[in-house]
This record gives sequence, structure tokens and C-alpha cells, in this order.
Amino acid sequence: MEDAPLPVFITPKEKISGSFEIKQDKNIYKLNIKIINQDITMNLLSENELMKEYEIKLTFEELKQIHKIFLVLNSCQEFMDYIKAIIEKNKLSIIKSNENKMIIELTAEYLFKQNKIRIDLYQKKINFELIAQDLYKKISFLTNSFQNLEIKYQKLIEENLNLKETNKLIIEENKIIKDENKKIKEENKGIIDKINNLENIISLFKDEIIQFKEKNNNIDSSIIKTKKEFDMIYSEIEQRMNKKIKDAKKLYQATIDGCEPENFHKICDKIPNTLILYETAGNRRFGAFASECWNSENTSKLDKNCFLFSLDKNKIYLPKNNKYYQLAYYSYDGPSFCINNIYCINIRGNAIKNNTLKTYEEYHKDLFDEDKNALSEDGQYKGILAKEYEVFQIIF
Repeated sequence: MEDAPLPVFITPKEKISGSFEIKQDKNIYKLNIKIINQDITMNLLSENELMKEYEIKLTFEELKQIHKIFLVLNSCQEFMDYIKAIIEKNKLSIIKSNENKMIIELTAEYLFKQNKIRIDLYQKKINFELIAQDLYKKISFLTNSFQNLEIKYQKLIEENLNLKETNKLIIEENKIIKDENKKIKEENKGIIDKINNLENIISLFKDEIIQFKEKNNNIDSSIIKTKKEFDMIYSEIEQRMNKKIKDAKKLYQATIDGCEPENFHKICDKIPNTLILYETAGNRRFGAFASECWNSENTSKLDKNCFLFSLDKNKIYLPKNNKYYQLAYYSYDGPSFCINNIYCINIRGNAIKNNTLKTYEEYHKDLFDEDKNALSEDGQYKGILAKEYEVFQIIF
């Protein structure tokens, strides 16, 4: 029983083109398809045979006669999409028949069977006259380019001669300057000796600073004074984090980077494992460690590894009743800590210019003890001035 004929369609007037790269074995082919109305041109080029070009021109009616599978295509675009899909599925191959012929073979399913569909392309005649004209144009272009380069080269030679003359004058001027400097050095030998002595003193002072930093765990802090204070803080951090501290990177210093809260947040937000050190105008020194990152979301967050400490009293502060400290995430606060939403350490605004470093929590008031500016007349802790506060990132 013969197959039922598929409906015949009339292809609308269209103009479309496409280009596809086909990699096969060690060869790379370029298949160009151009469709104008119902006329199809298929052009095949091989990278290995640049002088050879294979082509077939046929109409949609002739394409349908090659195989019935093409009857289902309703437009030029559908034909182009079909070829693209066949290539993407690696079902299109190129077969070299002879010197003058190449075959495009499609593997496609039709009526539940795999069909091999072949389209023959024949070699176009090589127009050596056009090739020669193209080569002539390229040679002319290269000749003009070479002439331009030669002109530029001559200009560079002239500029180089001018530079040599200028350089000669500069050398002579430098010689005069060196002679004058030699006279000045001889006249000021005593001053130079004093400067050298001063440099030696500065060098020794730098060595002492380096030795002090190495002795005190390499933290560049103006607030921590002794190795005992370093050991207390480091020991508590390592115990809580169960990690060894490798280094401490200085992120922020209020008197240098700007003591407004936005400066702190700009530098320190989204950074975990920070050590914060405070010093009041009355010389009280204390701080805190935060394992969670800082941000400006105007809320607060629990930090299970957070603790506070007093450098003056050599004391660690931990929350009572199995609670945790909270980090205060407010854009108008500097690095601040609270418990049960009550501030233990609070920096509101610019605490170096205004009395806004304070605590609201009874258990932490002794952080400020002996600061003569800390207590108001009624015995309640009021805001005090900060002399400095610093933030370091602890690196494990």
C-alpha cells in the first residue's frame, strides 16, 4: 500500500540566509544557505581546500523530489531550522565523492524508519581573474602601508636625533648640578653627619617597634598595652572558635578613617571574626569579639561566640543564664553590643566628638569604672567621650 501523499504547500516569498560550521574528523566545513523566494542555494567550503567551493541551486519543488520528508516544511525558516537541528544532533555528514563533487548526507526519521538523504554539491569553477584582482588590491594596500611606515620611520629617525641633542644638553646640565651638589655636601658635611646620626636613631627606634609588635602578636594597636592583655583575648577567641589564630588584620581606626558610623559600616560590614577595642577619654580600655558579620540592616543578631572584656581589669564578660550577646546592626551606631536588646556597649553617632559612648546594662557598668566622666550626679551612667576605637579582622 502506497504512503498517503502529504499536503502540498506554496512557499511564501521570503529572503533568508544562514551559515553553519560542521566539524568532521580533522576537517572543518562551512555550510552557507541562502533562500530567495523559493530558490535555495547551498554552498560548501572546506578549510583544507580554500580554493575549492561546492554549490547546488534548487527550488523547493526540486527539494521535495529529493525526499518526501521535506514536504512537511511550511516556510524557508522551517527549512533553515530543520538543517540547524540536524547539525546540532550530529546527523549531518560530508562525503567527498570525487574531485568535483561533495555530498551532504542527512540521517532523518521518516515513517518510523531511519533514512539517508543525500544532496549532491558540485565544484564551482575557479575565477582566477577575480582572485588575481583581489591579490593585486591586497598587494597595493601593503605597498601603500609600507610607504606610510617608511615615512613614519624617517620621522622617528629625525625625532631620535632631536632627542639625542636634548639628552646631550640634559647630561651637561646634570653634570653642572652634580658639581654644585658636591660643593653643597662639602659645605654642609656637619649637617649631613647629624642627619645620619638621626637616621640611625630612627632605625633603632623602628627596630624596637618591630620587636614590640612581634612580642605582642603583631597587632598594630594603640589601645592594647601588654602581652598579658593579648594573651587573655587570644586565648578566649581560640577556645571559643576552636581554631588557632594566624594573624590580625587592621580594618578600621576611628581617628584615621573617620569616626562617623557610616565610615565604620563602609569598611567593616560583611566581614566576620572582628576584634573591637575601645578607649575612653578617661583612659578606660575594653572591647569585644564578634564572630558574625556586621551590617546596617537596623536590627540585631545573636552571636554565640561573642564575648566582652576589660583590659583594665583583665576580665572576660559572658552573658548570664545561658544567653548570648547580640550585635547591634544599626546604620547610626558604631560597633555596638547588647543583651536582651539592652545595650552593653553603645556608640551612637560620633562618640569622639560627642558624649555617646555608654552602657545601659548593670552587669557591664564596671567597664567604665574610674572614668571620672562616666557617672552623672544621680549615679547613673551617662554618655562619655571616646578617645579611640579600632577594629581588627582575626585570621585563623
